[in-house]
Amino acid sequence: MTFVGKGKRDRLGYTFKSQISMNQEKLLRYIKGEITSEAEIVEILDWIESSRETQKNYNQLKNLWVVSGLDHPYQVSFPAFSFSKTKQIPFQNRHWGSLLKYAAVFVLAFVLGSLSLYLNNKSERNALSAQYNTIDAPYGQRSQITLYDGTMVWLNSGTKLKYPVIFSPNSRDVIIEGEAYFNVAKDTQHPFVVRVGKLKVEVLGTHFNVCAYLDENEFSTTLEEGCINVYDSDNGKYIKMKPGEQVILNRKTDALKLWSVDTSLYTSWKENLLKFSNATFEEVIKKMERWYDVKITVAPGINTNERFTMTIKTESIREMLQLVSKTTKIDYEIKEKSVLIKKP
Repeated sequence: MTFVGKGKRDRLGYTFKSQISMNQEKLLRYIKGEITSEAEIVEILDWIESSRETQKNYNQLKNLWVVSGLDHPYQVSFPAFSFSKTKQIPFQNRHWGSLLKYAAVFVLAFVLGSLSLYLNNKSERNALSAQYNTIDAPYGQRSQITLYDGTMVWLNSGTKLKYPVIFSPNSRDVIIEGEAYFNVAKDTQHPFVVRVGKLKVEVLGTHFNVCAYLDENEFSTTLEEGCINVYDSDNGKYIKMKPGEQVILNRKTDALKLWSVDTSLYTSWKENLLKFSNATFEEVIKKMERWYDVKITVAPGINTNERFTMTIKTESIREMLQLVSKTTKIDYEIKEKSVLIKKP
């Protein structure tokens, strides 16, 4: 994108071209404090002050960069400036004394402006890091989002993800209710933290699953790749996990359990697969209700403790029930979002 401003006279009265164009990438580099060439900085400042429209465009771009959280606006550098006698001056008929005066005014203005940007951005960032966005994946649907740090998050049915408008300067915190799979962008300076009730899962860059539905007695974290730390804030317990391990918190007893698992049983849902290994019929039913957004009622006489081992990739609740009926003696009725499982 290129911004265009109206012609004007510079601070010493010398006329610029009637149309001054400015590249957006150069403006962003200036906002980040990456430009150290005095000629480029003069060009940018003159463009900014060329009209109210260009000032408006510049402010909008600066605000967009701050809000995006893609970089760290609190890390603003103050480059040093010096005018060399051998450096070619782009404008004609300038006297050396005037140029030095111009340079002094320019450097002071730039430093004050940069300091103002630093303070404003830091204040804005602190305020925005306390404000949260919320994404819901309702029952019967799954969702995927890429956060502005590059972290990819898959949301299972019935899941709520809360994340700040801008991550804080110290860490990248999110809050989960339900189930989510994380592929965390590596950043050794800013740990990624998933908060699940009283549990805190802290990582630097890895792949893992968190299951924390509020209507279940257990919360679990399953690690596929990398290394994560799980903290229990109430009793100070701490567990360091390795790939292929799962931590389960019993919400009734507060007991933490670490064991090795087949991670695909807990992460395949993001590939639209339902995998069960020696799962009770009651557990299968609970997942079916979330997956298809239905209410399942089980008639008396059905053994909900019967166990199933199966992998399902299907588009309808009817197809899944047909598959289940081939391995156990059940019949079923479907009425809109209600399902009755009964004896044949």
